Amino acid sequence: MMTAMTADASKGPPRAHLRHVEGMRAVAAIAVLFNHGFAQVWDGGKDPAGPLSVFKYFMVLGHLAVSVFIVISGFCLMMPVVRAGELRGGVRNFFQRRARRILPPYYSALALSLLLIWLVIGEPTGTLWDVAIQIRKQDVLSHLFLVHDVFGTGRINYAFWSIATECQIYLFFPLLVFCWFRFGPRVTVPAALAVAYAVANAVAQTRLYRAQIQLFGLFTLGMLAAAVVHSKDPRYGWVRDRFPWALLGLASAGLTAALTLSWGWRAARGHFVALDGLVGLVALSLLVLSSRSEKSFWRGLFGWWPVAAIGTFSYSLYLIHAPLFQLVWQYGLRPLRLGFDGEFVLIVLLGMPAIVGASWLFHRAFERPFMTAPAPRDVGMRPALAASPSPLP
Repeated sequence: MMTAMTADASKGPPRAHLRHVEGMRAVAAIAVLFNHGFAQVWDGGKDPAGPLSVFKYFMVLGHLAVSVFIVISGFCLMMPVVRAGELRGGVRNFFQRRARRILPPYYSALALSLLLIWLVIGEPTGTLWDVAIQIRKQDVLSHLFLVHDVFGTGRINYAFWSIATECQIYLFFPLLVFCWFRFGPRVTVPAALAVAYAVANAVAQTRLYRAQIQLFGLFTLGMLAAAVVHSKDPRYGWVRDRFPWALLGLASAGLTAALTLSWGWRAARGHFVALDGLVGLVALSLLVLSSRSEKSFWRGLFGWWPVAAIGTFSYSLYLIHAPLFQLVWQYGLRPLRLGFDGEFVLIVLLGMPAIVGASWLFHRAFERPFMTAPAPRDVGMRPALAASPSPLP
């Protein structure tokens, strides 16, 4: 899911102090690629066997990567709020900047997906893509109005659902900021998590479950990470330096792995509400650990320039990789009749690099021109917020 659709980045390579965040996006995007690459060449029947069968767990990790994207989104959007002590430019300006950053690449990818379905990949082939081509008029409308996470999920482009979910989260961001300054993070974060998880469990047997509402709560974990890392309040400094973030991240990752192995990869996909929360804690911990020191191991790992470079266009990569996988498989791999192992090896070694390259071109044409937003007018939310820019009651 998801994507470099968080911060209003400047053009050019990632800034040094955010390079590790771009790297985290890239790692999450690569997990999604492995997930969908595996699903593309697997017929969905008998479980794959042999050494390559370990990649079936990317069927779980691919979804959990979306949780990482959501936490990163909260982190990036909250950073300027923490530094300024307000939502600079006000609510209207925030929505305008988000729309400029997110919608042009999204609608371009939507048009590309529809065009490819119409021209070359619109016939059933027995793959994951068969769901995408079952298009009705209402599916197009739901994608235009960004409610396709509930209506028409999986149609046109099966990766798009998380774009709708994240845009819906953005609608609540000004309210979350207001609550943050009015009641503090000790109230806002637990309350948001409690409400999100209560609703997610309440709608588990309904269409609304498709929106993965628990992700709304995970977004506030990213906001908390931004406050811990960037606030000048000494109480945040104590939390940043003294709290056992490494232990929290390791314990959460270990429990995620243990539960997934215990349930099995098929059954684990029915427990995403629980697993998403654990992965959200992993992402929170990694954001703090990689951001608090220039010499952090995690900062160096995620900030390695080849990884960080992919992170700068991970939104484009997320948007168009699904139809490109179908193109690669349908016209490049299927005629070879190599079987699962051969197809998977080739789709990883040849298909994925080709898709990354095509995504970079898409980024240059349809995303990068919109990555620099006009400076907001100084008409922020200061009157609606508390006097203290970063309270921690």
